[in-house]
Amino acid sequence: MHCPRVTCITDPDRIRGYLADESAAFHGRADKLYLPETEAQVADVVRAANASHTPLTLSAAGTSITGSRVPMDGGAVLSVERMVSVEQAPEGAFQPAEAAGFSVLLDAESRTAVVPPAITLSALDAILARVGLLYPPDPTELSAMMAGTVATNASGARSFHYGPTRSWVRGLRVVLPTGEITDLRRGDGRAKDGCIRFRAEGRAVEILLPTPDQYRMPATKNAAGLYLASDAEPIDLFIGSEGLLGVITQIEIALTARPEQTLTVIGYFDSRDDALDFVDDGVAARAGKSDGLAFLSLEYFDARALDFMRDRYPDIPQAAAAVLCEVAHGAAPDHSPYPESDMLARLEAGLGARHARLNWAVPGARREEVRLFRHALPEAVNEYVRSRVGKIGSDMAVPHDRLREMMDAYERESAACRVRFVIFGHIGDDHVHLNYLPEDVDQAGRARQAYARLAETAVALGGTISAEHGVGKKTIVDLEGNSVSYLQVLYGREGLEAIARVKKALDPHCILNVGNMVPEEMLG
Repeated sequence: MHCPRVTCITDPDRIRGYLADESAAFHGRADKLYLPETEAQVADVVRAANASHTPLTLSAAGTSITGSRVPMDGGAVLSVERMVSVEQAPEGAFQPAEAAGFSVLLDAESRTAVVPPAITLSALDAILARVGLLYPPDPTELSAMMAGTVATNASGARSFHYGPTRSWVRGLRVVLPTGEITDLRRGDGRAKDGCIRFRAEGRAVEILLPTPDQYRMPATKNAAGLYLASDAEPIDLFIGSEGLLGVITQIEIALTARPEQTLTVIGYFDSRDDALDFVDDGVAARAGKSDGLAFLSLEYFDARALDFMRDRYPDIPQAAAAVLCEVAHGAAPDHSPYPESDMLARLEAGLGARHARLNWAVPGARREEVRLFRHALPEAVNEYVRSRVGKIGSDMAVPHDRLREMMDAYERESAACRVRFVIFGHIGDDHVHLNYLPEDVDQAGRARQAYARLAETAVALGGTISAEHGVGKKTIVDLEGNSVSYLQVLYGREGLEAIARVKKALDPHCILNVGNMVPEEMLG
């Protein structure tokens, strides 16, 4: 494969940094690393790989924890890290804006931006803050690149209020695995007669969708598998596709006004049920059943999680659970914003009604303190497991009316397997992380068995096995003792075959990100 216009690196020492991700659970191999700067260069690389049937693995910032960007079958890596400027200006009153070496096009009046694939969330936020705008999905890792967040349909704490990445993507330019370029817009047309249709460089592309019986998508926050709903638009195929279907080279996003005033508080509860009752109140408020404050996020910490954080935050009281909530002002009866003191009073009343103690309130101007508090737990957990055998962490979510059943299952399975654990995360989206912290190989084996049972439970309750991280190349030992693709737990063998058919329709030689979502043998 020879693309003279593109930077191509063959030095193993320079390639080594692209052979793993943040999980450190996957270690790959590759012969070449391509660093294109333009869409045309991407197309050159992809066309050459397609012609020679060479595996090509796509890479962004490497912040994933599922092995999605790890090249397990050799070949080449294509990193978008040097694609820092927008090439194709759309119609509209867009103006250039820059930060940290990245350049975007911004239309503040229509609250729209066009961004390059390599821009980080932190650089984008710095640009938007100047004009009082916000890109609201709020993925947790600020060093992540936009292409990676779109490829995983990323979400974060504020996704409780704003929704995940999919809700805010308005346009994509994508280089397909054949090297053809397609320009997709939200509103181009939904699937019709079980088929998604779009054009790529003048060629008509048709993708047959599976029936709901073949591929039943969970009615929850979900980042597992392709979006193959019967009402999908062409753009939806590529959001959350984990690099299986094309290379994202440009992204148009919708924006919203930056909240003028926010307040974050944490309430400590003497019982888990009181904490879940308060979560119910926040979910009801989001649904418009409560007047006043807008809950932006609801984050949960169980007693074991609080114990882990107490070294860094010694003022944390003894409690069965805690809920951290961020709110923005609603409208007072005279349509003016609530003052901060009134926001706090309303929150205190809501927490007090659920028997909570409140001892920490942080205004929006000090939001960095909240971010550090949230990160204190995973950092403490990672430090703890570094000298042991690693952690086994879940990413499951269930419908809200089944949350308590899932929480009971977490406690029951974890007690039975006798492995230390913590529970924390985005409980407003009915999505918490259970982290097992085994001391040795025997405990790790028991934890994996419990994990498999919990995955089956989440699916039986109508939920998902991955609500925000995707599945990448993860496998699982199922209840029959077979090592299978993790996604098979959710969609079954028939669902994986449906994904494989879509993959092969767009990528006939199966060159892009082989091993993600479906096992390689299903693509033969």
